[in-house]
Amino acid sequence: MPMVLLMAASFLAYANVAVFFQFYGYLRALAIDPAWYGTIIGTFAAVSLVARPLVTPFIHKGNAPGIAAVGAVLATAALGAYSLADGPWGLLAVRAFHGLAFVVLGGALMAVFIEMVPTDRSAQFFGILSVVVMIPNTIVPPLLPWLDRSLGGFTQVLGCFAALMVLILPLIWLSRPPAMSQGGVGSTGALSRQEIVADLKDRRMQVLLLAMLGLYSGLALVFFFLDGFGRTLGIGGTGLFLTLASGGEIGVRLLAGSLFDRLDKVKLAAGTLAGLALAYAGLSAVNQSWAFFSLGLVIGLGWGIAMPVFNGLIFDLSTPRLRAFNTNLGMQMYQAGFFLGPFIGAPVVVHGGYRSIFAGCALLALVGAGLVWGFKPAKGKAG
Repeated sequence: MPMVLLMAASFLAYANVAVFFQFYGYLRALAIDPAWYGTIIGTFAAVSLVARPLVTPFIHKGNAPGIAAVGAVLATAALGAYSLADGPWGLLAVRAFHGLAFVVLGGALMAVFIEMVPTDRSAQFFGILSVVVMIPNTIVPPLLPWLDRSLGGFTQVLGCFAALMVLILPLIWLSRPPAMSQGGVGSTGALSRQEIVADLKDRRMQVLLLAMLGLYSGLALVFFFLDGFGRTLGIGGTGLFLTLASGGEIGVRLLAGSLFDRLDKVKLAAGTLAGLALAYAGLSAVNQSWAFFSLGLVIGLGWGIAMPVFNGLIFDLSTPRLRAFNTNLGMQMYQAGFFLGPFIGAPVVVHGGYRSIFAGCALLALVGAGLVWGFKPAKGKAG
């Protein structure tokens, strides 16, 4: 039951991000220079990128439930604060505050989760968790037009979601693990600088994080540039590609998640990245709509395997004291990929066209596969 309650809290936490699907349209209705739009939207991720490695070393199993509660209160306040800001600087401040609140909430929830992860089913667990946090992106955006009409505007919708966020507080309280359940007092202090430096120098973690950065950069490039590519091919309804990809992700995690821990995670991660490289290369050469959409399902299957397997590897190869910190670093790679991908992709499209974008995705995946294939899981287990 504690796991289910915590999953529900995570669902609500990510719903407060999914509600911003129509944020661009809201900005267009304000008297703001369009040149500000990208900066305002991106501030949330930029703050998360900077704040996560600074905040998470201080979160441990002893204080994680309390910090998660603080993060929920901060996120609730942030959602309410959007109604108070309509100029660019005010919105930048609210977005920065919201990004920081999400780091506190998300990082603390992960630290609580880490205490509950079955050590022999880590990849399966992260697969299920990733399905839970994907669900808001599936069900919230279609509801937003109706909510906007019913509640009287976007800021009122945010106020409604702020009220829902309050439910996280009892969920955290009811799901909190027994204090000091394992590991004794030595597991509950903040990480020291020496521990963090030693962890970051671990070549195993460097390889995994670098491969994850390539994986998430490729995902971001597909997400942001797929529609434009489809239009150049005369393919309409390109959103179906992402629907099929999401279906593949969710399906493989639910139906085959138990295999992730029974197979060699290193070989599975490397093989999946190699398969993604082939799929991206196929996407860069595609001309027919049937092949275009078929590759959506194939790429979704690859994402659905690779993400939980990499998180499982990080969990398996970390000492109990460093598991929450390293898992949050893995989440950091997601944020970094969604920053780095569009940053690199925009000039590539201008100079080389859309096909070169997906050829670049193939190269990133191939390099990641090579790095992981040569992985040396000494001093830990990899599957």
